[in-house]
Amino acid sequence: MSFSTAEKNFICSVCGKESLHTVITETDPPAGVPDIDLRPAGAPRKYMKYQVMECPHCGYCNSALNIPFYPDKKYLDSEEYRSCTGILTANTDAQRLIKKALVLAGNHSYKDAVKSWLSAAWLFDDDCDRPNAASCRRSAVRLMDDHPAAFKGDNNFKILMADLLRRSGEFERVIREYEGEAFRSQIMTAIAFFEVQLAAQGDDEAHRADEVPGVSAK
Repeated sequence: MSFSTAEKNFICSVCGKESLHTVITETDPPAGVPDIDLRPAGAPRKYMKYQVMECPHCGYCNSALNIPFYPDKKYLDSEEYRSCTGILTANTDAQRLIKKALVLAGNHSYKDAVKSWLSAAWLFDDDCDRPNAASCRRSAVRLMDDHPAAFKGDNNFKILMADLLRRSGEFERVIREYEGEAFRSQIMTAIAFFEVQLAAQGDDEAHRADEVPGVSAK
């Protein structure tokens, strides 16, 4: 068994209407080596679409529809939201993750918004849609650049940004900001060094954690 699901009704915190959604009830522990950006290997990739619900009545997207949305609810009718910031795709799961990212940013949950942008990028990776995957990663970087206080002192996100930048083709910035960077964690220092090496080679591909020299990943 990889995972199991169940159907559950949720009342939307925006429009107050009820709808039925699939939720994960049980999962097996992750198995395999994750990517450098911590995308898990194996079964967890299959249930990424269950990370977000979309209200069929008003279009609100979030991890659960009963989570409040604090900004002006008219934003859900905006062109930015409805068009997924102009990202054109037939991948409805990616669309929902992008909308979730916009909602989370509106709720000032910037770290979770970055994760949702990254999850959308992973789905585009699976579709071999490199332009949209890069757009999602650039949006995540932009969010981090625009709200530095939310990420200050969090080296997990600092090292994640290196991968976001490299995977979206920002090689010069990776080299400029991470060359010679030393973290308290030897693993993070090794990852930063590896990211710089890859950027210098113009490599924007995904790499597993066990490819990092000096890092043992299980």
